[in-house]
Amino acid sequence: MKALTPYLVVINLAVWSQCSIATNPVEFWGCKFNDGKDMSDLTSWTAQWNEVVDQLPDDGYNAWVMTPMFKSNMSDLDFLWVGAWPDFSMMGSGLDGFFNGKEGSAVFAKFLEITTCEIHDLYSSTQVRENSGD
Repeated sequence: MKALTPYLVVINLAVWSQCSIATNPVEFWGCKFNDGKDMSDLTSWTAQWNEVVDQLPDDGYNAWVMTPMFKSNMSDLDFLWVGAWPDFSMMGSGLDGFFNGKEGSAVFAKFLEITTCEIHDLYSSTQVRENSGD
């Protein structure tokens, strides 16, 4: 049994580390610009949006605007808005603070003037590899 103890410890650590991998929520908005609107309008809007989000008590939201370089149907969207929170609790408080606040609702209404998003998906994301930096 003593000979098995080191192996059991390693196996337990491996199982524990796999069970403790955190998941985080990630949202995707697939959007097309409304007539007369383009990326410059979205870029201008993101400056306003950042001012509002910076004032929220939940500062855990990270966002990216992604433009397709290649996809099976290049005409179905102009960009993806991708946002992620560190955990589901921060997602809830962040969404509540943004959409139930006067400033958040107003800035989101401006977003809807710029673009129409037919895709809005929420995924649970689990990191499976971390770059070692080497």
